[in-house]
This record gives sequence, structure tokens and C-alpha cells, in this order.
Amino acid sequence: MQNGKTSSPDRRPNGRGLVPGFVTKGSLPPTDANAGQMVPFDPLDELVFSMQDPKAATRDKIAAAARDVFGGGAETTELVANLVEHMMAVSESREKVVSELIILGGHLQQMMTMAINHHTGLVGDTPKSQRRGAQLCFAFFERAMKLTRASAYNYMRCHMKFADKAEAVQMFSFGELRILAADDVTDEQIEAVVKQKQATPDMSREDVAKLVKALRLKEEEIADKETHVANIEGLLADSKLALDQSARENGHLKHTIADHERAILEQEKSIATLSEMLAKNSAGYPALEKALADKNKEYKELADKFMALESAPPKVERVEVPVETLPPSYTSLKEALDGLSSQLDEKLREKQLLDARKAELEASLRESQAALDARIAVKNAVADLTTSWASIAAKMATVQLAVQASADPTEFNSTLQAIAATMRKYVSEIEAALQRTQG
Repeated sequence: MQNGKTSSPDRRPNGRGLVPGFVTKGSLPPTDANAGQMVPFDPLDELVFSMQDPKAATRDKIAAAARDVFGGGAETTELVANLVEHMMAVSESREKVVSELIILGGHLQQMMTMAINHHTGLVGDTPKSQRRGAQLCFAFFERAMKLTRASAYNYMRCHMKFADKAEAVQMFSFGELRILAADDVTDEQIEAVVKQKQATPDMSREDVAKLVKALRLKEEEIADKETHVANIEGLLADSKLALDQSARENGHLKHTIADHERAILEQEKSIATLSEMLAKNSAGYPALEKALADKNKEYKELADKFMALESAPPKVERVEVPVETLPPSYTSLKEALDGLSSQLDEKLREKQLLDARKAELEASLRESQAALDARIAVKNAVADLTTSWASIAAKMATVQLAVQASADPTEFNSTLQAIAATMRKYVSEIEAALQRTQG
């Protein structure tokens, strides 16, 4: 049933050579120590060194199936033997048919390439001219061999996928190869199916299709998980950047608070200076009040004497009495009274000036104290906000990651929208306050 043998395990169906441009000799894996050198066939080698029939496993399997169906008695021995021989021939023919179909796909692919190259050489190499060349070649297949476009495409696709995979060609039927030749079936999936087929030779076409579908779903799940992990990593990176930005903003706020504290210290020094000035100006106030009271008392005594002299009845008495002369500035009682009155007026003016200066210092002190209290209140509020905002920013990042990692992030859209609306409200109020202060 075989056309020829070599020391290499690969076959060339019907003794045909490799299709030019598609399968090279380098793709045939060498198995002996001569690294792929072809050794002439010697029947004695087969007799001496390979006493076991390579088809024994398949033969035993076929015989077991025949005995299961037709019985294992002596009356069915000849029937079972004939069925085994014919089924072995069918098995070898099936392998040859699959190999021939792969070679057929290679010829179709070569003709397709020739037709496209010819047409693009005439009208120019564009995607449209390439498609037209392929359409002409498919029309040629239809007219020459009644080969439909779908069948020709399947043959060419199987050739492109399995021309250099002799093991798969021998293992699978052409229908199974068509399943594995789909564009969305990867080489890794084909290798997994080959290993499963080796472990379970009884796999049917439906089993192959189910396995390919399961592998595809598994890879899709892995791809989805990798995408999900990539998204989570991106969110983590974004959250890290956001936290770094929050840390920088908190640092800026801390520097601002430090500036406010320095300004408060300067203002406290100014208030202390004003308090010291007020104390110095108030230190002479009691002495001035005492001097003013003394002048008032002296003025009253002199006024009483003056009134008593004026209201006394005239009395004529000639008495020679030595009279001491009054000081030049007090030639009479009236002059002394006038001088004392002017001094009293001067003291009153000094008291008024001192009262005005004291009131001015007290007003300035109250104004500075009020500004200091307001600045301290702002500093404390900003410090509380800075401390609270660090915790809020971390919690917001945690919420965002938790929502993205959940099974259905859209479930929390309403909550996130409410939080976003609240944040926008506070941001708009802060911006409005800044515009008022800048205006």
C-alpha cells in the first residue's frame, strides 16, 4: 500500500515532489544522526531492525471494533480478518486523500498568486486590482473544474496552515483540518488540539470543534482578564499621580499656612508695639490729672478771695503798714488769677490731646486685634481643610478603584454623579469667591 520508504518518517503521497514555493526540504525534520541525509531503502533493515508492524495498534483497534460489532466467535474469524484488511486500506487511502487535498490547495494557491501577479502587472498593483485578479482566478476554478469559491478557499487555507505540518495531516481528517485552518485559530491552539488528539485518538470532528471553541473561550477570558488587569494598573497609576498631585497641593497649602503664621506673628508684634505706646502715653495721665486738680483747687481759692474782696464794704482807715512788693508777674490778685486760668486752660488742652491720642491708639489696637482674629480663624480653617482633604482624596481614589474593579461599574453611576455634582458645587463657590476678591 506504500509507494516508497526512506529513513525519514515523512511521506510524499503518490511519490509526488513538494509543491514549488510552498514546502521546502528544510521543513522536513531530520530524525537520524546524519541530520536529515537521505539513506537508500534496504528491505533487510526493515526485517532485522523493525519486526513490529507500525500499523499494529491501528490493526488491533480495527479488529476489536469488528469483533464488538459482528461477534468474536470462530464463525466470524474470516469476516473480521477481511474487514480489517479492507479498513486498513481505507485508513491509508484516507491519509493519502488528506495529503492530496493539501497538495491540491498548494496548486490552487500557486495559480491564485500567478493570476494576481499577472493582473496587477497589466493594470497596476492596487488593492482593487488584487481583488479583481483573485475574482478572475476563482472564475477560472469554477469554469475549469466546477470548483466553487468556498471550496477553493478552504483548500488554499488548509495548504497555508498545514503544508509544513505532516503530523497534523496524518492525524486529522480534512474536515478537522478545515476547522483548524480557520483564521481565528492560532498555532498555540492547533498544538493543543494535536496533543489532545495524540492522547485521545478517538476524538471526532465535533470533539475537535468543541475543543477549539473551548480554547478560544479560554484565551478570550485570559485576554479579558489581562485587559482588566491592565485597566486596573492604569487606574492605579492614575491614582498614584492623583495622590502625588494631592501631596504637592497639600505641601503648597502648608507653605501658605506657614506664610499666614508668619504674618500673624508680625501683626502680633505690631499690636504689642501699639500696646506699649499706649501704656507709655497713659503713664503721664494720672500726674496730669493730679496737676489739673491742684490747679482747679488753687484757682477756686483765688477766685473765692477775689470775690470776697470785691464784695467787702469800703473801709477808710489810715494805717501805715509796710507792704511787701508782689512779684512782677503778680502785681495784683486779678493778674495772678488770670495767669492761673491760662495755665489751667493749657493743662485742659494737654488732657484733650492725650485723650485723643489714647482713643486713636485704642481704635488702632482694636482694628489690629480684629484682623489678627480673622487671620487666625482663616489659618485654622485652612489647616483643618488640608488635613481633611488628604483623607478625602485617598478615599476618593479607593472608591474609584473599587468601582472599576466591580463586576458592573455602571451600577454606581448615580452615586458617582451625585459626588461629582457636590464637588462641582464647592468648586464653583470657591471660584466665585476668588473672582470677588480679585475684582
